[in-house]
Amino acid sequence: MQFKFGSNTRQTLDTGVYCRQLNPELCNNVFYETLFSHTKTIPPMVFDSHCHLDFPAFDKDRDELLAQCYRQGITHICLPATEQPHWSRLINMLGAHKSGVTLYGALGLHPFFLHSHKDSYLEELDQLLSNKPESVVAVGETGLDLFIENPDLPRQEELFAAQIIIAAHHNLPLILHVRKAHDQTASLLRKLRFQEGGIVHAWSGSEQQAKAFLDLGFKLGIGGSLTYERAKRLRRQVTDLPLNAFVLETDAPDIPPAGLEKGERNTPLTSVSVLNIMSELRQEPVHTLAPALMKNTHQVLNITT
Repeated sequence: MQFKFGSNTRQTLDTGVYCRQLNPELCNNVFYETLFSHTKTIPPMVFDSHCHLDFPAFDKDRDELLAQCYRQGITHICLPATEQPHWSRLINMLGAHKSGVTLYGALGLHPFFLHSHKDSYLEELDQLLSNKPESVVAVGETGLDLFIENPDLPRQEELFAAQIIIAAHHNLPLILHVRKAHDQTASLLRKLRFQEGGIVHAWSGSEQQAKAFLDLGFKLGIGGSLTYERAKRLRRQVTDLPLNAFVLETDAPDIPPAGLEKGERNTPLTSVSVLNIMSELRQEPVHTLAPALMKNTHQVLNITT
C-alpha cells in the first residue's frame, strides 16, 4: 500500500494558567458535588486529554455538560476518534465551544474495532490530515489490544504501523490504546523510529514499561482507575515517577471512577477527582499540579494556544 504524505510542522510553546470563579450552585449532580467538595473556590485549569464526547451517550446534554465543565475549570478536552464513519462527526465538534471549553481532536482507527477497518480508510486518513483544521492535533485512537477476543495481532500491527507512518509524515503525536501489549507497542514504535511522541491512554503497564514509553517521548494518561484504592501499582507509579510523565484523562463515557453506580456514565468532570487524588498521593497542592499537567498536555500535543 502506498501513501502520498503531506506535512504540517508546528512549534511547541509553554502556556500559562488562568483561573475563574467557581459557582457551586450550578453543580446540580450529587456525585460530582461530592467530587468538588474539596476543590478550592478558584478551580485550576484542567485538560481532559482523552474523552469520547462525540459519542451518543452525550447527545442529550452535551452543551449543558460542557458548561458545567467550564465552571469547574475543565477548559480543554481532546476527543480521539475510534472509527472512520465517526471522523466527520468529530471534526464538526472541534474548536471553541460556546461554553468556553476548547475541543481538540485526533483521527485514527481503534484496534477494538479491528474488523470494521478497511485499508482505504488509511488513505482517507492521510488525505484528511493533509488539510486538517488546527484543532486536529494527533493520530488516534490507535494501538494494539491483545485483551479482545480473536485479536489477530498481525492485522492489528499492520494497521497500527500504517498509522505510525502517517503520523510521522504529518509531524503529529499518537494517542495510543494499549492492552496486554505494551512491549509489542513500544517495539513497533522503536522499529519505525517514531519521534513525535504522544500519550499512552489509560496507562496500565509496569514501571519498566512506563520508562520505555517515556524514553520514546510519550506521556502516560491517568484517569478514573486512579480513584480505586486497589490500583496499588498505578498509585505507586503516580507517586514515584516525575510529574512530567503524566497527563489527565477520563475516557468518558467509559472507565467510571470509584463512586459511580454500575452502568452510570462517566464524564469529563472526573478529571477533577483524579487531580485531587494525584495531589494526595504526591503530597503536592492541586494548584501546583494542575498547571504542570496542563503544560505537559500542551507540549505533547503541540498545542501553542
